[in-house]
Amino acid sequence: MVQRDNSQKIPGEPPQLGDAWWESALSEGDDGFKGAEFLEDSQPSSEPHILTLVNVTQPDNDWNYIDGMYQQDEILHLKVVGCNQGGLLVQGEKINGFVPSSHLLEGHKKKEYLHQLVFLKIIEYDRDRCRVVLSERAAQAEPGTRLKLLDTLEEGTCIPGIVTTLTDFGAFVDLGGMEGLTHISELSWGRVDHPSDVVAVGDELEVYVLNIDRDENKVALSLKKMCANPWDTITERYHQGQIVEAVVKNIVSYGAFVRLEEGVDGLIHVSELGDNGDQISPWDVLEENQKVEVEIIHLDPEEQRLGLSLEVGK
Repeated sequence: MVQRDNSQKIPGEPPQLGDAWWESALSEGDDGFKGAEFLEDSQPSSEPHILTLVNVTQPDNDWNYIDGMYQQDEILHLKVVGCNQGGLLVQGEKINGFVPSSHLLEGHKKKEYLHQLVFLKIIEYDRDRCRVVLSERAAQAEPGTRLKLLDTLEEGTCIPGIVTTLTDFGAFVDLGGMEGLTHISELSWGRVDHPSDVVAVGDELEVYVLNIDRDENKVALSLKKMCANPWDTITERYHQGQIVEAVVKNIVSYGAFVRLEEGVDGLIHVSELGDNGDQISPWDVLEENQKVEVEIIHLDPEEQRLGLSLEVGK
């Protein structure tokens, strides 16, 4: 049961670098690896600009060749033999693989790639699952760029990047030849419901290097560490019993999250919305982006919790 002084808790540290890292890229086109299907141009399609994958003869993958191309960060020139909503199916003499839509260059429809040769780099492969994932975007960098970048990157430093992909769990950032992940918990010191609340694809920004896994070629990044944690000095600005102005950011069944300042969010529990307590629906009282006056009833800097009460009629 939610108590009066409960408030938002900022998500914890991002998970260890693992298989979930490329989940966003792979999930879009995972079906492209299973019995690929291809629909000829003359046949009907539910989406006129999207071709499904059907019965394409797939060459056997030469895994030694694939490993070599991946380890050396080489650029491949492969033919597009099919596409679906998730991306492109590509083939070469020793390789067949999938290019997720999020790793294509902007400005081209997937159907326009059909039968064309495309410059690509391997960004992930799994021999057991017979899966190879490639990127057109990564191939814009010179061969070996990823290796040089991994060799020069240092944890605890800052590096410029461009946001390339948003997922429910974070934002992928191109560091100039490879991508790193900024987990949703590392986007802001405050509450983030979705990465799109903080960044957008194409944004140029500076990020902090949290962790480097050179064996897996993965980098964990942080955006919030580029600025001071407002919770470190929060008692200098706020105290229990204080009346402050806030903005409603998100309404939920048990109350509403409001923002006092960038990075400082608190919860108005439903029992603190008015005289009727738990009988009130938060949506009947508040609207998102509404400015309200609240009383601070609980403040815990160490746990980054802030409990609030709505000042009705003020």
